[in-house]
Amino acid sequence: MEMTGWISGQVFFQTVDQGEVEQINAFLSSRGIMSQVLTQSEHMMLDPADPSVGVTSERFSMAIQLGGFPQVIGPVLNELIQRAHGGGWDLEDSEQPSGD
Repeated sequence: MEMTGWISGQVFFQTVDQGEVEQINAFLSSRGIMSQVLTQSEHMMLDPADPSVGVTSERFSMAIQLGGFPQVIGPVLNELIQRAHGGGWDLEDSEQPSGD
C-alpha cells in the first residue's frame, strides 16, 4: 500500500511566558522550522481617574506553517504535539538519530 498526497496547514502555540517563547523559537530554529510570533498586549485600568494604575498582560501566539508529504509531516507534527503537552523544549532532547 502507498500513501500519497500533500498535507498543509498551520499550528499555533499560545503562551503568556516570554521565556517559553524563546525556548520554542530556539527549538524550531534548530529543526529548520519557520515560525512567526504574534503578540497581544492588554492594559486594564483599575482607576479611571488615575490611568497610571493598571495591569498589563501579554499573550504570545506562535504560528507555524507546515506542508509536505504525510510521511515527512507526521513525525514533525507528532513531536510538536508531544512537546507542547508537557514534553518541554530542551534542545538536548531534540537530537536527531544519526542513522548509524
